[in-house]
Amino acid sequence: RNDCIIDKIRRKNCPACRFRKCLQAGMNLDARKTKKKMKAPHSSTSETTTKAVSQDLTLVRPSLPVLSPSVTSILEMIEPDLLYAGYDSSLPDTPNRLLSGLNNLGGLQMISVVKWAKTLPGFRSLHLDDQMMLLQYSWMSLMVFSLAWRSYKHSNSSMLFFAPDLIFNEERMQQSTMYSLCKGMGNIAVDFRNLKVAYEEYLCMKALLLLGTIPTDGLKSQATFDEIRTSYIKELGKAIVKKEGNSSQNWHRFYQLTKLLDSMHDLVEGLLQFCFYTFMQSKTLSVEFPEMLVEIISNQLPKVMAGMAKHLRFHHK
Repeated sequence: RNDCIIDKIRRKNCPACRFRKCLQAGMNLDARKTKKKMKAPHSSTSETTTKAVSQDLTLVRPSLPVLSPSVTSILEMIEPDLLYAGYDSSLPDTPNRLLSGLNNLGGLQMISVVKWAKTLPGFRSLHLDDQMMLLQYSWMSLMVFSLAWRSYKHSNSSMLFFAPDLIFNEERMQQSTMYSLCKGMGNIAVDFRNLKVAYEEYLCMKALLLLGTIPTDGLKSQATFDEIRTSYIKELGKAIVKKEGNSSQNWHRFYQLTKLLDSMHDLVEGLLQFCFYTFMQSKTLSVEFPEMLVEIISNQLPKVMAGMAKHLRFHHK
């Protein structure tokens, strides 16, 4: 396989090939988990630019009748269910227990993310290798963004709502040995609150995060990817218009939301460095990593270390 990276820890199989099989099989490897029954249709994509979106922000009429489900209504239908971490809060919190709990939750969320991506309008029209690459580069961004939304909705951005049974208050943030990163994730939730981000805006932004990092040498289906990404930029514009109406401030809100998306890249870089460090030192630190995370990290780590990823920012850094 051209993307074959041998797992140096277990030496039992090739995580790149396993992850590819997961995508091909629609995660049937984990069929005992709750399955999504609904498959969303692919969206037709049209070529637009960010500049064109700025014009749409004042021209789109949100009251126009539609004959088929809108992209945002599909995004609402395919949004993953809330997951539980299975964390035993009756035992004392320790750094390794907290980090292992987050990793075990991350493994469950990774399965959920793959299922979500495969039903995302347009995603399966990409080459399978491109689908793999985009998921490998965006999984942390998607999980953190979803965490920020849950924290905003369930705690008014005052705590980190990883799961109903794993909520980080200030004390747990300190105990986790990743306090500054926890505060960074909390700041995204605070941004949601300050900007009063609407659910449809959040869903469009989340889709753009999946499409926010690509290999430095591009994708195999780059032209199709560009069309899909620009169509989701346009969907974000429509969501803004729906929330704000035909306001002269729509372009300013588009600027604020895309600046928020750009800020995710810097936060996630720090989180990935911490994740990779604990992964490499997992035995010493007594931190557990579930199989699904082992596979995707084993895949992603060499690429990130080699500088093979390129962030698609909306604004100059």
